[in-house]
Amino acid sequence: MPTPLLEIRNLSQSFPGAGGGSVEILHDINLEIREHEVVAILGPSGCGKSTLLRAIIGLEQPTAGQIFYRGKMQAGLNQSTALVFQNFALFPWLTVQQNVAAGLPRTARDDADRVKRVQQVIEMVGLTGSEEAYPKELSGGMKQRVGLARALASEPEILCMDEPFSALDVLTRETLRNEVIDIYTRKSSPVNSILMVTHSINEGVFMATRLVIMGAHPGTIRAVLDNPLPYPRDEHHPDFGALIGKLHALITQTAFPAEWTPAPVAAVGRLPIQSIPNVTIGSAIGLLEVLENEGSLELFALTRHVGVELSQLLLVVKAAELMRWATTPGGQVEMTAEGRQFLAADINTRKQLLNARLQNLFVFDLVVRMLNQSASHEVDEVAILSQLALTFPHERPMRILRTVIAWARYARLFKYNSTRKVIYQTAPAGVQP
Repeated sequence: MPTPLLEIRNLSQSFPGAGGGSVEILHDINLEIREHEVVAILGPSGCGKSTLLRAIIGLEQPTAGQIFYRGKMQAGLNQSTALVFQNFALFPWLTVQQNVAAGLPRTARDDADRVKRVQQVIEMVGLTGSEEAYPKELSGGMKQRVGLARALASEPEILCMDEPFSALDVLTRETLRNEVIDIYTRKSSPVNSILMVTHSINEGVFMATRLVIMGAHPGTIRAVLDNPLPYPRDEHHPDFGALIGKLHALITQTAFPAEWTPAPVAAVGRLPIQSIPNVTIGSAIGLLEVLENEGSLELFALTRHVGVELSQLLLVVKAAELMRWATTPGGQVEMTAEGRQFLAADINTRKQLLNARLQNLFVFDLVVRMLNQSASHEVDEVAILSQLALTFPHERPMRILRTVIAWARYARLFKYNSTRKVIYQTAPAGVQP
């Protein structure tokens, strides 16, 4: 067997947790990235996909394990990789040309060679004529083209992409997927292999030659599938649909194993430490409406019925499970008696039911305890963000806080002043007047 381009051996990653402990995000990851392939990493939210990508690039030092590049142990940043970010990450004060040039090390080329290379990649990604434009003048698709050009400017052997199309509209996303594959398949392209993180099964099947399925808590590799479909790929071909179905089943089994049951309600102060999905309460209520009308549905059938990606639907289902409105025996989504009670209630009763339930979830209990310990019954959001960052080091604390605020407002558990950036109560924990 030829030497892998990149090899990950027994990699684990932990971060400091609340109370002096640690939180294991990745556990015993073993994976090879071979020459001339596109590898897509898929899995449920929170499984450590982006953490794994950052460790591969060298942006984070793993707690345990080793990474080898062309047979040599990697230390620090891998200069043969480049990263395309989800959120563009452009310098707003630089032009397109200057942003792309920022991807080139100053010592790598003389000025004439740098200018030539920058122009080449600008042409490669279809930005000719926009060299002097600033990011504020660009559409989302054009901004991501700049990010792609910046990554290509350094002529990486491994192009890494962290959900690069998730912030784009459907048509722009489709166009850029095709363009990336076109760049990859060109004989003149410096890119040897592509490693991408994606939440979209369709995107993975459309682009990748190999698909890695991860499980969560902690992140592990559950399955690796080859994708033999030739380029260009037809999303309507039966083989394309069959592979998507297989991946749906694998990810569903990973997210909702048959033996999994929701944690029982615990006494205050003994709640299981768990985050909350980044979805709206309205979407979870909408799921109840669908189940009321259609009865229980298998997850794959439910994705087709509501027309959303499986990754997003899993978050909604997880939220409904946290509320004890739904269960998922064997991947079948069913409404519970508590879900039916909530759906049948009037708006004020719904708020009371949700208020009581939220107080039995760790993140809401955390905020309520901080409020009750404050003489003014208010807490600056910075203090809460600090606690969330300590408790969930692998997640974005601001994302968690925004979801907490939205759910709590609906349930009248506590309030938020966006001008002063404080969370406050007008009375002790309970339904607000």
